Amino acid sequence: MKKLLVLALAVVLTLSLTVVASAATFDPYVGGRVTLSYISTDVADIYGGANEDQPITYNNSGLKMLLRGKISDEETGTWATIGAKIDGWADNDSNGQTTKGGNFSDNTTYVDVKSIYDIGIKNVGGSNLSVWFTNWENENMKRGQAQVYNIKPNQYHDDPIFNQVLNYGFGFDYVTDNVKVNIGYDLNKNEYDKNHMIAAATFNFDGGDVHVGIKDDGNTSENNVGGSFKLGFGTIKADYIAEDSEAGDDGNLIQVAVFFDDLKFDVTLISDSEYYFEGDGGMGYQIRYTGIDKVVFGYRAMEAAEEGADENSNFTDLFVGYKYGVIETRLGMGTISEADDNDFVYASVYASLW
Repeated sequence: MKKLLVLALAVVLTLSLTVVASAATFDPYVGGRVTLSYISTDVADIYGGANEDQPITYNNSGLKMLLRGKISDEETGTWATIGAKIDGWADNDSNGQTTKGGNFSDNTTYVDVKSIYDIGIKNVGGSNLSVWFTNWENENMKRGQAQVYNIKPNQYHDDPIFNQVLNYGFGFDYVTDNVKVNIGYDLNKNEYDKNHMIAAATFNFDGGDVHVGIKDDGNTSENNVGGSFKLGFGTIKADYIAEDSEAGDDGNLIQVAVFFDDLKFDVTLISDSEYYFEGDGGMGYQIRYTGIDKVVFGYRAMEAAEEGADENSNFTDLFVGYKYGVIETRLGMGTISEADDNDFVYASVYASLW
């Protein structure tokens, strides 16, 4: 009898493990970007840590590796993942702050390893609403154009103007053909005795869309409204973003881009009121031409309205780029700040794994 009981338990256990194994999915992911640049040595250490002895820099590079197991049930829409995240950025220290450096010969790259999990229900009760919880990253609230005002010379990648991520909490996603609403909310109070909340929505219509976003963590609130509109000659995109901080760092910025489809030409204008430049604000613009296959010509600049500390954030970038397979290359010349000998030339290659 005991042998039969043991055999029965073994069969049940084997079948249980088989069911679990068949329902589970291994979900590996490797992503990131690599920017390798030669920067002329006369720029000293103003940009990217380049100096006379270290003209090669890999700043603005990074990696993200995910190893996850996932189970899901189509009938109920339930799902869960568990795994580990490994990421690191050449410009960040252990607090996630941007550092000057990122050269191959130093050790400025900070790598973070974290256990991660998500659990949720898709299309609750057959509706368009999905609810889930994450302990590591909810990026669904990002909205808007690329931050042209924040793209330094020899930097290829860009982030959206409303670039808010909830790293712990519930996600509520309501999606239809014409409406997308994403909310991230942390029930736990943060260091400001506040529930961190981020919400964004996009409303699509014939010829364009309108989007809004709001973030509030008790210390800083940020609001975004924008949209894109198709016209006969091309597309106009516009975004307004405003920040209100307990520290008094309030400001707003308007970015408008016009794309001329037939001419393969686009212009972006930026009016900053103490959002990018903390003093009296400033202005900026970008001009690009993409009429030659795989080639881009561009010029972009940001300039503070007043002399002083804000000038450290001034920059210009004149470049020509060529996309060769998975690699993008650029030759350019730029400036960072208004310091002496702040101009430089660069040659760079970029590969995106996103």
